[in-house]
Amino acid sequence: MLLNFRVKNFKNFAEDVELNMLASSIKEHSESLIDANGVKVLPIASFFGANGCGKSNFMEAFAVMHDLILGYGTNDQQSRLKELITPFIFNKNNLGVPTEFEITVYDSSTKKEYRYGFSATKQKIMEEWLFIQTFSTTKNLKEKCIFYREDGETLKSDINNSELKEIDFVNSLTKNDELLLTNIGKRRSSKYAFVFNWIEGKNIFINYSDESNYSFYSNDVQSIFDLLYSEQDILDEVASFLNVIDDSIHSVVIKKEMDNQMNTKFTPYSVHYDDENNRLEIPFTSESCGTRKMLVLMFHLFYALVCGRTIFADELDSKLHPLILRRIVRMFRDKKQNIGGGQLIFTSHNLICLDSSDLRRDEIWFIEKKNQRATLFSLYDFKETNVRNDLSFGKHYLNGRFGAVPFLKK
Repeated sequence: MLLNFRVKNFKNFAEDVELNMLASSIKEHSESLIDANGVKVLPIASFFGANGCGKSNFMEAFAVMHDLILGYGTNDQQSRLKELITPFIFNKNNLGVPTEFEITVYDSSTKKEYRYGFSATKQKIMEEWLFIQTFSTTKNLKEKCIFYREDGETLKSDINNSELKEIDFVNSLTKNDELLLTNIGKRRSSKYAFVFNWIEGKNIFINYSDESNYSFYSNDVQSIFDLLYSEQDILDEVASFLNVIDDSIHSVVIKKEMDNQMNTKFTPYSVHYDDENNRLEIPFTSESCGTRKMLVLMFHLFYALVCGRTIFADELDSKLHPLILRRIVRMFRDKKQNIGGGQLIFTSHNLICLDSSDLRRDEIWFIEKKNQRATLFSLYDFKETNVRNDLSFGKHYLNGRFGAVPFLKK
């Protein structure tokens, strides 16, 4: 479960910005909060702001951290750093300052929180750290340093000698343009691989401004259809939601077929009935773009709600009716549906959910850009200005009360 994400000197985030998923003391929708060893955690974070303010950049920051930890991208780590590390370019002083990422996640099996981060230039990893402590309502608990690594060489730790031997050994094999956590995670057996395992299996980033995410023939989507082909129960869950938004779709069938090069492919079909009640199987590519999106999105939503995954979705509302967006948000608020403690973090320009009936004030975030620099703040930060929970948040946002709106010249 995500507790915190922080980034500094990445694209238009010149200074530190931080997403905090710990619930504040406000009472709104308290029944939707996730309990983590007595601490209340938010299931949702929504981001609003003008075009070009940095919403996608914030989502991309998480994706970059994700890809660097898992080793995605080019085969060469040095090329990967050059490709992914993008500092703030509008001040020459920032070009020589490392980009910094930090994430805090919760392990429900051990009741521990892991705080992991690193700073990097396009040439090498400058610093890397991993701390652990018990996660509870008790304040001022002392963190334990699992490792602190500097310049790819110097290693400090508070753990005992027998455990330190493994980290020392892995560190000796880790180059200064590689992350120590990546190599610890690849060993699988390490007790300190939790953050790596969480990044790999408990979260997903989806960029709905990228048209390739709508392709049924990408490797990622084909792997989803492969799973749905063998897991009929999951496919039925996905199809039942599609029926809610389009009652002409009675079910979904996925067939294993061969393409022209005799390669296996999985093709979805939607089941309809004609005027004479004859069953028709129609290629899902004939459905609307929004319906095609929902077929794949519902798979991710299902796993998040049942297995406790965290979804980062840029432009979640793209090609979706506003009421579908509202329904998705309310799924994560509903404990009967969100049985696994899933989290949804998304950007949107659709203001239908910018309302107290759907979101808590600490679940609403704004990104604003001034002088090329982006800042991040929540609606809860306006508590001193008497933002009541019965206000029309969307209306006041459009009127400029909270900032983060386009400056339109008359």
